[in-house]
Amino acid sequence: MKSPVLIATLLAVAASLSGSAFAQRPPGRKVNVESQLMITDLRVVEDPVRTNPRSGPNATWTFKYLIENMAGKQDPSDFAMLWLQQWETDRLVNGHIAPARPGIRALVIDPWLTASGGRRLDLAKPPFKLLAIVNRMDLRAHDGGQTSTAGEGRFVFGVLGADGKPLPPLAGDAAGGFTVIFEYELIATRMDQLRDWAMRWAQLGNFPVGSPHYNQALEHLTRRFTDRGAAPFKPNGSALNQVRSNELAFGFPWELREFGIDLVSGQLKQRTVAVTPDVIALNGTPALAELVNANEAALLDNTFVLPKEHLGAAALAGPFQFRDFPNIQDRTFTAVELLDPFYDIPWSAAGIRNNDARHNFALNTCSGCHRGETGTTFLQVGFPTDHKLPRSLGKSATLAGFLTGIDTPDPVVPATTRSFGDLKRRQTDFEALLSTFGPTGGGPGPRGRHVPNFVH
Repeated sequence: MKSPVLIATLLAVAASLSGSAFAQRPPGRKVNVESQLMITDLRVVEDPVRTNPRSGPNATWTFKYLIENMAGKQDPSDFAMLWLQQWETDRLVNGHIAPARPGIRALVIDPWLTASGGRRLDLAKPPFKLLAIVNRMDLRAHDGGQTSTAGEGRFVFGVLGADGKPLPPLAGDAAGGFTVIFEYELIATRMDQLRDWAMRWAQLGNFPVGSPHYNQALEHLTRRFTDRGAAPFKPNGSALNQVRSNELAFGFPWELREFGIDLVSGQLKQRTVAVTPDVIALNGTPALAELVNANEAALLDNTFVLPKEHLGAAALAGPFQFRDFPNIQDRTFTAVELLDPFYDIPWSAAGIRNNDARHNFALNTCSGCHRGETGTTFLQVGFPTDHKLPRSLGKSATLAGFLTGIDTPDPVVPATTRSFGDLKRRQTDFEALLSTFGPTGGGPGPRGRHVPNFVH
């Protein structure tokens, strides 16, 4: 008979290894999108403990928990406030201006302060609703067995108004006018670390999505990239790569922004939007045609790197008015009338020789990916249209056709139809990665070169 002390010791060890115990089961070869790549099941995103900010340290999938763990030595409430206040003033980023969006004060900051008692933001009462947890190991980078990153893990939040319902856009019928994505690096500098991340995401398929075992395994996985100290060499010790926002609640045009933790201040600071030029400065100009034509081959084989001087302070996706553009008489972009005076204006200019090169350029911008190039009207991941808020989402988040599958006409050459289905692409990519590790995870892993050419 084992002694009580030995039994207690064994139980403690078992508890401490519970996460890795899940990781020891061989995953199935078939990747399930809903449980391993794009997790939107209400039994996960509305887990009564993990998504309840009043659950203390167990509230691991809340805005509160994520902010507290990325804030470093900063006060988490101040950290969140200083981030939101950046919308209130013009911001100079890389020589480009992101104009103020002062509507954030009345629609987000003040209602949150009121709910918090009026003095400072109570992170237990945030107007952020979890919509999805996402595996982006397709963004990994490795070459000949050398690994630099395993990709990203992401949390997608929708922003709520004072009534607890999705913050509406200024126009249109989209359910929700503001989303925020926390995008974390899956740290890996060795092949065994890449293998570990792959196996952990894959093993989620061993459990029914939303079951207690599934949610426990997913929590163990997410905490590896969200918790304080997950990346000791990065600012605040946080594995956060960037925070991205997408909103049409504070004014026209619809806008996307990007933020990263500043190395000096430790605060979230606005920076250039990934692979996205300043649309007001460049779209419809001879400079755009020259840029696309000069890089035609690189655009067609997905090796193009946008020169840093073109990176914009914000990504504007429309709808546009002609008055938004200086020297409008000299612009040669394609303009598709919506409702006078508003237009859809894709990335385009007279003199571009190859429309496929133009499309690839536009697709890899935030504004192009979220608009006409993919047939997307606003959000890739958003609130369900017939939600039950403020009580519950009622249904899983709505996913755009770009993710689930869509055929859409090219916005510049409508006779050309383009097909998308990015979740299928990610599924195929992840299955290929897993196959290199073999059915038990003991294989050598990928030896070819994999560098992401699509960042969104």
